[in-house]
Amino acid sequence: MLKKISVITINYNNCQGLIKTYDSLRIQLDLNTRVEWIVVDGNSSDGSVDFLNSISSEIDKLIVESDKGIYDAMNKGLAAATGEYVWFLNSGDSFYNNLSVDRVCQSIGRSNADVLFGDTMFVSETGKNIGLISKLKPQKLPRKLTFNGFKYGMNVCHQSVIVRREICPKYNLDYKLASDIDWILEILKYNPLSKRVDYTLANFEVGGSSYQHTKKAWKERFQVFSKHYGVVPNLINHLWIIIRRIIFDVKIKVFKIK
Repeated sequence: MLKKISVITINYNNCQGLIKTYDSLRIQLDLNTRVEWIVVDGNSSDGSVDFLNSISSEIDKLIVESDKGIYDAMNKGLAAATGEYVWFLNSGDSFYNNLSVDRVCQSIGRSNADVLFGDTMFVSETGKNIGLISKLKPQKLPRKLTFNGFKYGMNVCHQSVIVRREICPKYNLDYKLASDIDWILEILKYNPLSKRVDYTLANFEVGGSSYQHTKKAWKERFQVFSKHYGVVPNLINHLWIIIRRIIFDVKIKVFKIK
């Protein structure tokens, strides 16, 4: 029987984060009938592989091998997926609560959308809730996802975007930190049917690779947006993107202090 959702988890030397992701997955309602869990580990050396082997009976597909980076690993996960939809939840990230999968499956059944998306809770590396993306970002969470709606920057979190597998392209390995943005834009170019769900989907752990390599991430994002919208329009749009990012970073710091 075709599973409704392929949950793909990428991991490299983040065993504690992997355990957090696993804990949030195993408490989902009707997990075995709805979810295919695929884990791609880049040959971790921190105990992650031992942990994965200890729970291997609960993993539908486990790939442990060296890769060319996070997006190469994500492509491996996509290639292994057989579910109707794919949901990327990498190590350290987690479902918002134990009803997340159940609610998504119900929403899919009602809408038959190609892309579902919703709100995201940002959490610190210590597990403290920082705030919802809809509250932290200066732009509103959109009612639907459109290609032109991204020209002023990302307005959703990748961990809260669920896509019909048959329309998913491969991640572009030319980008090391911003290929997830390019991936979503490649999908939206073809105007898929999207639906926003009015509940929070995932917890996103702030402090990933794009946060750790901010200057390079900004450069890649600029390249991605220039590719899709043109260099000159992107230069103009980036004035607003920079302002929004400053506002967002200030809010993140304030919420962390509270």
